[in-house]
Amino acid sequence: GVWSGFGSLTLAELPPRLRLGLGMSLFGGGEFCTEASMRDLYWNIEGGVPPYTLTVEGEPVAPDSEYLRVFCGLRPSDPQPCDPEPKQHQTFSAVVTDSRGVAAEAELQMVVAVPPNRLTTGSILPPGTASGAAVRLAWLARLDPDAGDSAVCAHELRYQSTAWDADSWPEEWTTIDETLAAGAAEYLHSGLDPDRRYRYQVRALNNIGAGEWSRPFPRTAVRPGAAVLTADTAASGSVALSWSVAPAGALRWEYRQRPAGGGWGAWTAIAGSDARTAAHTVSDLTEDARYHFQVRAANAAGPGRASATAVAAAGLTPPSPLISLSYSDYDATGGATEPGAFALLSDAADLSSGVADYANAPTAAALLVNVIGYSGGSDADLLDSIAVGDTLTWESGWRCWFAYRVTGLLSDPPTPARKLFAIELTAQDSCAGPIDTGGWTSIVRGPPPSESSIGADGIRILPTDYPVAGGHTYRLSDYGSPGRIVIDVPAGMRLIDRGVSEDSGGTWTAFLEDEASGAVLALDFHSGEDVGRYIPPEYDASNAARDVGALFDAIAASARRQPER
Repeated sequence: GVWSGFGSLTLAELPPRLRLGLGMSLFGGGEFCTEASMRDLYWNIEGGVPPYTLTVEGEPVAPDSEYLRVFCGLRPSDPQPCDPEPKQHQTFSAVVTDSRGVAAEAELQMVVAVPPNRLTTGSILPPGTASGAAVRLAWLARLDPDAGDSAVCAHELRYQSTAWDADSWPEEWTTIDETLAAGAAEYLHSGLDPDRRYRYQVRALNNIGAGEWSRPFPRTAVRPGAAVLTADTAASGSVALSWSVAPAGALRWEYRQRPAGGGWGAWTAIAGSDARTAAHTVSDLTEDARYHFQVRAANAAGPGRASATAVAAAGLTPPSPLISLSYSDYDATGGATEPGAFALLSDAADLSSGVADYANAPTAAALLVNVIGYSGGSDADLLDSIAVGDTLTWESGWRCWFAYRVTGLLSDPPTPARKLFAIELTAQDSCAGPIDTGGWTSIVRGPPPSESSIGADGIRILPTDYPVAGGHTYRLSDYGSPGRIVIDVPAGMRLIDRGVSEDSGGTWTAFLEDEASGAVLALDFHSGEDVGRYIPPEYDASNAARDVGALFDAIAASARRQPER
């Protein structure tokens, strides 16, 4: 060939010509963080008289080599990290000399490695660990090799921490002292203080240097959503809260409360709560008072949205466990010496002064009980648990009972084993005639049938056939046996539980009567569903003075299933 522009000169007579080119280096993970800036420099020599000598950046290179791998625009004999000063471009100079000593030069400007781009942070994910005080962080890098982006060697993560109620973040950042590999895309930060909130920044590194820190994250958009809250009455001035939600990385839960008609109190952190917490009991409330509650989760971004309001009354303190003693022998004169016998005494010092008729039962001064009950077993432990101030109710028949308060624990009579209690009457129902000395009777430590007993969860239990006052929460019962349905009786109303019946289809229905009107509301005993009602015409909605239907609507709407706690 003849080179154009040089007349008839032969190729060998021309000076050498050098061309430089650049290619991407193909590499895997290396021992050094150097591959982030590797490039392959190619060349082509034409003309001149071989053999040739070639230098690149002043260093000799074998001319017949395929390429030269360069690092950050240099060719170190032993790869080292690049100059930490960021470079966008680097110019390479090469010189070829033929056997005649004729030289040619060439230059090539190339894009070299630059610090990585700013990372895009992902959402906070649920902890997924046994430690609830943790958040999982995620990020994403988008690399563009044509723009000089190079492979990432590692990541750095740092955080700030501040009090939950702080208005600002501190200036200083704390670096997480843990190696985050080049391929890392998430990190679990555990061991956090549940009384503080956190935010983070992450950046990528290559051997040129570090990229920009990401924007602080998480932002408010990833705060937890609202929980679904339920509030149930619990014993001794308490309310049991429970909720269901899957919060985003919750570090803790908070609640706030207000009395009915009052203002909200401050949010209170639930001690020891984490992402798995789903219940909390609020105590030290005023017994029988109604309260409104809200809960919310908080994660590293701060508190989430508050739940809808749930309302419940703080429960009453249950009395001492009820005991029921069965007897078959009322002994007015013999001193209750036989098993299953007992007597009301007009004179505590005279064991033979038994009261013989119901008319004198209200004046009884003492109760004498044989330790051996009707079943033949000893009731000593139950009798020993009776204390001054307890109520003992003697039920002698339907609508025939007497309630006494224990005023003293008297000395045990001599053998046979018996117990003697000083008593005074507190309430009674209709009883007449001589006391039946051979019929079955019972003595219960607890309120009389006309009063609501209090369950273990602090909720009143509806008595059968006796009116109760409105403005309180009650549990339906099957003739004194508590059910699972709880209702709220409107204030100003007196409600009578007329008992539970089962129909041919196996459905159990509770019948509730409004004392003032005789109207009856029927509720499914197991579900609380309104299954029917009877309202006298004069008490329907047209009677503006007292709309019984509206009262029944309120009761049915309040019916809820709440097992005893």
